[in-house]
Amino acid sequence: MLRFQPQLDRCPRCGAALKTRKTVERHPCTLHIGHFTAHETVLGCGCLKETTTFRSGELAGLVAPGCTFGFDVMVHAGEAALRRNLTADDTVAELARMNVTISAGEVRELVARFAVSLGIAHAEAAPRLRAHMGQAGGYVLHLDSTCKGSSTHLMTGLDELSGFVLLNAKIPSESEPEVSAFLRTVVQRFGVPLAVSCDMSKGILAAVATVLSESTPVFICHFHFLRDLGKDLLAEPYAMVRERLRHHGPKAELRRMQRGLREVVQTHSRQLGQLIRAAMAPDGKQGPVPPLPHDVLLGALVTSLLDSQHQGGGYGFPFDRPHLQFFRQAQIVLTAARSILRSVMMEPSHRKLFTLLTATLEPLCSDSGLAQAAEDIECRAREFDRLRAALRLAEADTRQGLNDDGAEVPMAVLRDRVECYCQSIRNNAALMDRKEFKAMLEQIDRHHDRLFAEPIRVKTPNGPRTIQPQRTNNILERFFRRIGSQVRKRTGQQPGEAFLDRLLPDFPLVANLDKPRYLDLLLDGCASLPERLSQLDQGTVNSTLARLRSPSTGITRPIRVRLREAAAPLRIVLFILRAVA
Repeated sequence: MLRFQPQLDRCPRCGAALKTRKTVERHPCTLHIGHFTAHETVLGCGCLKETTTFRSGELAGLVAPGCTFGFDVMVHAGEAALRRNLTADDTVAELARMNVTISAGEVRELVARFAVSLGIAHAEAAPRLRAHMGQAGGYVLHLDSTCKGSSTHLMTGLDELSGFVLLNAKIPSESEPEVSAFLRTVVQRFGVPLAVSCDMSKGILAAVATVLSESTPVFICHFHFLRDLGKDLLAEPYAMVRERLRHHGPKAELRRMQRGLREVVQTHSRQLGQLIRAAMAPDGKQGPVPPLPHDVLLGALVTSLLDSQHQGGGYGFPFDRPHLQFFRQAQIVLTAARSILRSVMMEPSHRKLFTLLTATLEPLCSDSGLAQAAEDIECRAREFDRLRAALRLAEADTRQGLNDDGAEVPMAVLRDRVECYCQSIRNNAALMDRKEFKAMLEQIDRHHDRLFAEPIRVKTPNGPRTIQPQRTNNILERFFRRIGSQVRKRTGQQPGEAFLDRLLPDFPLVANLDKPRYLDLLLDGCASLPERLSQLDQGTVNSTLARLRSPSTGITRPIRVRLREAAAPLRIVLFILRAVA
């Protein structure tokens, strides 16, 4: 048993000796002590109210009132889950080796309490963080939110220069009032940003115009701009291609053929590789072509067709156009299969397979509407790819996927390249007769100033500085993908609607703990994170945790699901009641 008493022995009001009000026996657990019995003496004075007592500061620094596990256990559980991606069971086993007996449910509770405590400590550290960012001249705010289906949105604000996550919030939607409230909190805590970088969300752009002055530059993400513009340009004919491919439905039969030929293709994979290398060699340098069974060649053609839809750069539509690639490869494969059938003698079983392949692909390749839509896409895509090249971003010959931040080119150079591109479109009478290219030029003109805003010049304690914000908002896109990746590592499941609805908004702040300078500012002179979190008002922690866990609608999710399932029967009943009345 360990005994704890208040550090004071005399009343700070009247100076009289404090008297014992009560003694409390608790059974807490910490990492450096383990499970122990704490005997706490609570003191008071007659000149004070009965509710005014003096308790041991030493015990309060080890474990929060009403809690069993100490602050060091809470921090260990929180970092195990949110920084090292351990499951609750793995954390239980790890703590057991440290002589801490705990359940998986208690670990999850400690993780939630850790996240809320970190959020409160982060808010209290805002003045220090603001002063630190001021040494660099200010901060560049990146704004974005993420959601799954109909879930709530997790809104995040991040400083590009320091890499600090500044604020997180759960909002119902990315509407102007919700984003404005979020942005006001950011400005209240950290001051007016040097610039704002965001996508083309109407809610975010409206909120920025409402909360910030016109002198604050707004940088539109070039990647989001390109993606939205490309979707507007290519969506109509691409939907036609997708729909016609779905109508013909060749993939099921092709996959059956691939499965049937898989074993023979694997057996002759070496000879197949030699054949491909010989075919790709420069003219006049082909080596001997190995003999290859006809069914192996057929399996290679089918595989090349099915794999054609996975040969993009990892950017997604409209940068990658897998359905168009599939259609063009189908035309090539059909031509090759027909040529082989006409000119090569083969076994009847192999000829039957080649005939089946041509019969599968002929309806698809002879579809005039599909062919016309494919030509339209390629015409539009040529101009879209030229714009990608002008912006030096997500170019067709790169494979960086969503990690592509674009080439490091001065903004003035990019502006001139895009203006030359736009002028070339205007000089082309055939393109200017088409409404989709006129709409594309109008969109570029409308966002021109936000796309090519000048670099920011600021004064710092170390002298003047020029800041060119990143021209994409991918810093936040990668941040959200990192959260999803951590969830998959920890749970083995893809985060869905229910996960985001349950997510406490301050979880993403854990990413800041990887930055030593942030940790110094957060600790504010404390020796460790458990010591800093022990100084928080635990009543505030409890009330914040309860508020965040309460459903925003006043109705828990299971009941909302039942109401949604019962909506149709309720409508029928109401209809009958109205009819009877």
